[in-house]
Amino acid sequence: MRLNNRFDRRRFMGTAAVFALLPFKALALTVKQSEDLVKKVIADVQRIINSGKPLNAMLVDFQAIFRDYGDVPTIARYCLGAPWRTASAAQQRAYIAAFEGYISRKYGRQFKKFEGGKIKIVRTRDAGKLGMLVETTVTVPGTSPYSVEWNVNDRSGKPKFINLIVEGVSMLATERTEMGAMLESFQGNMDKFIAHLKTA
Repeated sequence: MRLNNRFDRRRFMGTAAVFALLPFKALALTVKQSEDLVKKVIADVQRIINSGKPLNAMLVDFQAIFRDYGDVPTIARYCLGAPWRTASAAQQRAYIAAFEGYISRKYGRQFKKFEGGKIKIVRTRDAGKLGMLVETTVTVPGTSPYSVEWNVNDRSGKPKFINLIVEGVSMLATERTEMGAMLESFQGNMDKFIAHLKTA
């Protein structure tokens, strides 16, 4: 597997757009802080996978990981896009809670596939205003190694991951498309969209 040594504009465009939603704050994030966060996520994911729990119980634990280590409000807000601005405060809160469950179920099922695998940090580089990019290699028995990149920043007040990039595919870009299509399927009705998202 070859890891890209340069920044690809398409891969980071979604992450860069997130910062338009946030007030500027000087970053003091270090390589160690970024790698420590990713190591904690990896350790917790592997602990859950090896727990022997049924999948539904694992998904509850994966949601705790996403809440603890991910900047959920910012990720959710970006993925919704323009409709966020016209949603009421109550709808915004309900959407964030529903999105947290949805994203945890979706990616938790992907994490479950790491069973018997290894996740290794390859390197970390400064991505400027985007924070830090921690590159990892995932090796699962029976498959070729693949890359997962963790975009970490501390704009929430503590190190959190803001995006996952799996083999060049951005979680932010993917979920923004998904949220847009889902909301459109309900003709823009935010309440129906949120109710569906709770179980999607």
